[in-house]
Amino acid sequence: MSHNKITVGGQAPSASGDVSIALNNLSDVDTTGVASGDVIAYNGSSYEASSSSISLGVVFLGEGASSNYPQTLNASDNVYFYAPNPINTIGATLLDSDTIGSDWYDGATLPAGEYIISCSLHGDYTGSTGITTFIVKSGSTQIGCFAQDVDGANNSDYPSDASAYISLSSPTNIVVDITSVTAANSTTTDAQSKRGYLQIIKVG
Repeated sequence: MSHNKITVGGQAPSASGDVSIALNNLSDVDTTGVASGDVIAYNGSSYEASSSSISLGVVFLGEGASSNYPQTLNASDNVYFYAPNPINTIGATLLDSDTIGSDWYDGATLPAGEYIISCSLHGDYTGSTGITTFIVKSGSTQIGCFAQDVDGANNSDYPSDASAYISLSSPTNIVVDITSVTAANSTTTDAQSKRGYLQIIKVG
């Protein structure tokens, strides 16, 4: 019989032509010492069992609920986000730099890793000239793209949401920095609590 002259991964077919191959039958895969929870990783020349893994997760601050913004928008302040039920699967520490409380947060201390960050602001203004420019900040460094929130009667060439990517080697504070404000209203509404958000996705 000649049915077993051809092999795949060193395994000959059965009389019915079926070939059963285990992962370790592949010439460039070594599963020696593999344990539960391990992954297969490429070492530059072949694949081997590895205990290393990537922990993914998210921080999401935003509720869609009604609570007036806790302070007048001012340049150099951080943007605050309302979250009575914050989502935090990263193990981050949520920040309240101005000790406002009442479920308002202005960022998070993130552990080492790679992150994609996005956020929005919906402020209160005294008229059509109202505008706030803001950007994500890692420690004291601005990162990503600027964004602008404007009064409903205004127009802006900036995107309305700020976004950024950051790779951190150690725990770092991430906040959203207000760089400039025009015509901020000291009488605030619930616009930010209903529509504002901060989303931090751990991707590596």
